[in-house]
Amino acid sequence: MGKPPDASSPSLSSSSTPSHLTEPPASIGLSLSSSNPPSHHHPLPSHRYFDEDQTELTNDDLPPLYSDHEEFNADYSAPFDPLLPAASRGDVFETVPSFRHDETSTYFLDPRLDRDPDFLADHIHKLSQVPPRPFVKIVGSHTEKSGDKNRNNKSVTDFDIEIELTHLLYSDIRSAQAWHSIHTASNFEKVRRGTVFTTRAPGFGGSGATPEEGTPELREWCRRYCASGASMKCFTMERRVEGYDWDMLRRRLEGLVRATNYRGHVRIEFPVRHSVVHVYNDCRVNRWRLTPWIATVFTLTLLFVFTWPFLYLSTKRWETVTAEWRLSEATAVPGRKRYVTMSEESWYGMWAGTIQTAMLERRRGLLDQGDLERTRRGHSGEGSGGQVDAVRAGVEAMGVVNRSFGWGGNGC
Repeated sequence: MGKPPDASSPSLSSSSTPSHLTEPPASIGLSLSSSNPPSHHHPLPSHRYFDEDQTELTNDDLPPLYSDHEEFNADYSAPFDPLLPAASRGDVFETVPSFRHDETSTYFLDPRLDRDPDFLADHIHKLSQVPPRPFVKIVGSHTEKSGDKNRNNKSVTDFDIEIELTHLLYSDIRSAQAWHSIHTASNFEKVRRGTVFTTRAPGFGGSGATPEEGTPELREWCRRYCASGASMKCFTMERRVEGYDWDMLRRRLEGLVRATNYRGHVRIEFPVRHSVVHVYNDCRVNRWRLTPWIATVFTLTLLFVFTWPFLYLSTKRWETVTAEWRLSEATAVPGRKRYVTMSEESWYGMWAGTIQTAMLERRRGLLDQGDLERTRRGHSGEGSGGQVDAVRAGVEAMGVVNRSFGWGGNGC
C-alpha cells in the first residue's frame, strides 16, 4: 500500500495496494512536519535494500534511548505518546485532551467532535501523526508439577523479553521524517459504516437505498458521523504498521530460540500499542462506560452480562479510517523493497546476539540500546577486568551448559 508516484516523495502517495477485489481505497498523503516542504520530508534511503544489509553498525544505527525523545514530550497537555510532534498554541491537542487511554487505545469525548465535521477531521488528521508503537515480544515457558497435594501443573516463565520497533518508522526521528498516510475503506471492504455490524457499501453488496458514488474520504466520513442522530456513536481510527514480513521474522526468531537448545514452549508476537483512537459522542452513558471504576463495579457485580449487549447493539460505529505507517515500500524492481530504516534481516542481524544472551540470562522486560552496547563490548573484548570478567565468564559458562544439555523443558 502507499507506493509513491515518484522517487522524490514516497510519503505523498495518493494510491494504495488494491484490495482483494481490485478496488483501491481513497487515501490522503500526510507528513509529520508541516514546516518543511513535502519534497524534503522523506529522503530516499536508496542503499537500504533487502539484499544490501549493512555489516557494520555505528552508534547512529542503534535504536535511541528514551531520553533522546524528551523534546517530544515537553507539553504536558498533549496526549500520552512521547513521539507526538510539538503542539502550538491553539492546537487541537491542547483543546481536546483524551478522556482515557490504555496500552492500546485512546478515547475522546468532546461536544465539538460531535457537531463539527471539519473540527473532527482535523483532529483525526493530527492524531494520525502520532505513531503506533510496534514491539517484538518473545516468551519462553515450561510446565512443572506443583508441590501441593493436588499435584496440579503450573506454568513457569523462563524469559519474557520485548524490543520496541517504533524507531524503525523514522528515517530521521528528530525531524519526524516517516512514510505514513491516511486511508479510507473501499466500497467492497466489510467495515462498520455507521452500523452495528460490518457491511459493504450500498450498491457493492451492502444494504442501502442509494448506491455509493465513489469512495468517501476522511471529511465525508466525518460529515456523516456528525450528521447521524444516533444516541450513542463512535468514530474510530486504527494505526497500522506495514512493510515487514512478520512471518519470516517470526521463523528466524524461533530458530534463534531453538539454537540455544531451549525445549520449552515459545511464543513470539508482534503487538502494536497506541494503535486505536476512539471518538465517542459526549453523553452520560458513554462517560459511564469509559469510567474505569464504574466498569469495574459492573464487572464485579456481573451487571455487564446485561449492559454489554445493550451497549453493543445501541452504539453505531464508523470504522472506515486507518493511518498506515510503512516500514518499507516496493520498488520498480520486482521482489525488492526500499526501507525507511533497515530491513528485517538487518534488524535480526543487529539483535540476534543480544536476544540470545537475554534468553540465556532468563531476562524479563524491555531490551534497549544499552543491551546492544553491552553485547557489542562483550564481542569486542571491551570492559573491566577482575570481578566483572569473572561474573561474565560464569554467565557464559552457564549458557554453554544450557545449550549443550538443553534447558526449559517440561518437568511433568
